[in-house]
This record gives sequence, C-alpha cells and structure tokens, in this order.
Amino acid sequence: MTLVLLSLFCILPNKYEIAFNNRNILVESERIEFQDYVSLKPVAELLNLYYVLDNTTQRLYLSAQNRKLVLIGNISTITYNGFSKNMPFAPLFIYGDIYFPANEIIPTIGGIFEKLIFIKEIKEAPLINKMSLLTRGDSTVLKFNWNRTIDFDVQFLLNRVVVEIDGRYKKKDKLKPLGAIKSAKLIPYTTYTRLEFDVEDINAFLERENEVVFYHKISKKVNLIVIDPGHGGIDPGAVGKKGLYEKDANLAIAKYLDRLIKDSLGIKIIMTREKDIYLSLKARTSIANSNSADLFVSIHCNASAKSSKMKGFETYFLSEARTTEARAVAMRENASLKFDGIEPTDVVSDILIDLAQTAHLEESNRFAEFIQDNAKRQLPISSRGVKQAGFYVLRGAFMPSILIECAFVSNLEEEKLLKQKSFRKKLAYCIFCGIKNFIYDYERRLNR
Repeated sequence: MTLVLLSLFCILPNKYEIAFNNRNILVESERIEFQDYVSLKPVAELLNLYYVLDNTTQRLYLSAQNRKLVLIGNISTITYNGFSKNMPFAPLFIYGDIYFPANEIIPTIGGIFEKLIFIKEIKEAPLINKMSLLTRGDSTVLKFNWNRTIDFDVQFLLNRVVVEIDGRYKKKDKLKPLGAIKSAKLIPYTTYTRLEFDVEDINAFLERENEVVFYHKISKKVNLIVIDPGHGGIDPGAVGKKGLYEKDANLAIAKYLDRLIKDSLGIKIIMTREKDIYLSLKARTSIANSNSADLFVSIHCNASAKSSKMKGFETYFLSEARTTEARAVAMRENASLKFDGIEPTDVVSDILIDLAQTAHLEESNRFAEFIQDNAKRQLPISSRGVKQAGFYVLRGAFMPSILIECAFVSNLEEEKLLKQKSFRKKLAYCIFCGIKNFIYDYERRLNR
C-alpha cells in the first residue's frame, strides 16, 4: 500500500539540512500526500540515539539514556516514556526504513530526547537547459530553454545589464557577444546563475516567459505610467498613533490618481498592486522596467520617530542623500527589505556607484520639482521641497522616477487628514497636476 501511495503522490524531492551540536547532515525527503518525510536512521546517528528496527513488524525503537520512543510504520500513535501521542501524519515504512514527517523532527524527536535540533529545507534549484543570444530586427534577445519556467531578474544600469536566474546552468559553453551586447560573462552558482553584459545603444528591455528583449526605445510621448502604492500585505509601513496604516493611505491615494490620469490624459496605467498584498521593492521597479514604462511614481506617507510635530509634503528622486533627515527617510522606506531577508542598513552603497552616469537623473529631479510645485500651491499642508536619497525601490528604474511622501502619519493632525477621503483626493489631484505639467514639458523637449 505504501509503495502505491509513493508512486501516486511523490513529486520532486526536497533536501533538508539537519544540524545538532555543530554537526549537520543533508537528507533527501520523500513527498507523500503533500507532506515531506525523511529517513530516521541518519537522524538517529546524528543525535547519538540507539536505533533498532524490526523489519517484520515495522516497529522502530529509539533510545538514549532513560528515554525511549517506539513507533510503527503507517500507525499514527507513538509511545514514549510511558506516554502516547497521536501524530498528525503517521510515520511510514518505506525503502526498509521508517520515514518521519520533516516538520515533526524538532517538536517530537527533539522534544522527547531533549535535543536542540535545527532543520532547514534546501530546495533544489531547477535546471536551465540552454541559454543563447540572437538578434531579431533591431533587438538583441537573450533566450532561455528549460523544462519549466524559472524566475529571473534584470537590473539595468546604463551600459551594463545584470541578469540573475533562479536556476542552475551546468553546461560549460560560454555566451558569445552579439548585436547590442558587446561582452558577456556567465557565472554559475549552486542555486542560481548570474549573467553580466556590457551593452551599447540600449535603453529599454522587455521580459517574456523565456526571453529578454533588449532594444533602443525612442520616446516621443508618455504612453505608460507605473504607479506604485508603497508597502502592503505583511508590510504595513508607518503606523499612526490613531491606528492608520500607511499602506492603506498609499493605496487609496494611488487609486484616485489612477482614475484621474486615465479619465483626463488617456494614458495607460499599471498599478504595482491594486489590493492589500505584499510586493518586494525589487519587484516594483521590475514591473516598470519589464513593461518599458515611461514614468514611475511611488506613493508613500512619511513618519518621524524623533518628533510628532514634523509635517508636510515632499518629493524625492534617487541620488545620494544630502541631509541626515533625508537619509533617515530612505532608511525607513528601505526597511521593507527585511521582509525579503535582506539587511537594509547600507543597501544604498551599491546603488550609488553608477548614479553619476544614470541617464534619467536630471529628468527625475525635474519631475519631482513639478510635483512639489503643485503641492506648494494646492495643498493645505506645508511644502517640504524636493529632496534626494537612496531609495531601493527606485534602484535601476530606467525612466524618470520619483517617490512621494504625501504627509506624516506620525503627526496627529496629518494622520487625521490622511484618513479623510476628501484629503486623499486632494493629494491625488495635486500629484496628477504635477504629472500632467511634467508630461507637457517633457514631451515638448523630446519632440524639439
């Protein structure tokens, strides 16, 4: 019966690293009915447990000092030290050994024998069969071949492109430069593959399921704007004293802005999120890049840990922070990186290396000034001006990009305003006017 179950429900195995007393083992699991099972024999050896298995009765005895555990294959009840316990998933007798649910190793085995065990799932990186470069018209295409779709990320910094793929590439063949790609470096790692390209006369790219298309985009008008409501899901952003979540205010303002632009300007809008979901900072910029957006607008609300009196509206573009205050704002927004397991303390050091060459730095500054000028004239709160700082969400955005801090949720007066539908609409209209004025100026200069 067990073998039938195994053939019906097994899928690609995961591996688990199990550590105890500065020693560790790597065991391969069997996934049966959506539950991972690992062999208990190597675990017993790691923990110095006495291991006796009766193959006839499928009964396993584990013991150490005065502690004893008895379990039987395919029976969910186990006995230990005179007690009984019903397991949510029964141990299984397969391949001549007892296999135990991986997620019960620590609470059950570790608990009964008082062993401090650490267990970590090691997911096998999928295999990339082939990568190649080809030309298609005036474009240069990086093409992938794989058995199932693998996630990848493209980072664009003027004349340099980095592509990181969540898969292994075992082949030794190199990528030969072609078309707009003047040099190509392929670096295989255990769990991912990195490609580094030097490119010429390329300022845009499109991501598809199994390829990246690099090309030279000639902009004559703004056709697509990406609006990014900051934070969301498990990341609430700043939280006001009266309970306002920044993520909620950001989304409401962004939705009003989306409607205004579509109704009045007829420009296509992509929202990075349209509901309360979490999205990584990198993914937000990737949405703009992969869709070849013309403008990127990230909507936020401000907060100050030092003073509840700080208030006002300010607009940022990506550059090195000139003040301690601007640096603190960037650090607060970059703190969302912790949800992706990235230490946010000094992420901007790598961001700023190529900023002197960034083609859209001047336009981003100009864009921010148009937004802030409208805020100064239209809003009932103070204007804090245009500032610059190292916001991770703006990193690698290959178009004019800004981050707006609408008001302070840490200020009781402004938190109260931010809860009001009428004030959110005023903020959206102010931002809309700034975008409209910038587009008029931008397109006029593009078409000179």
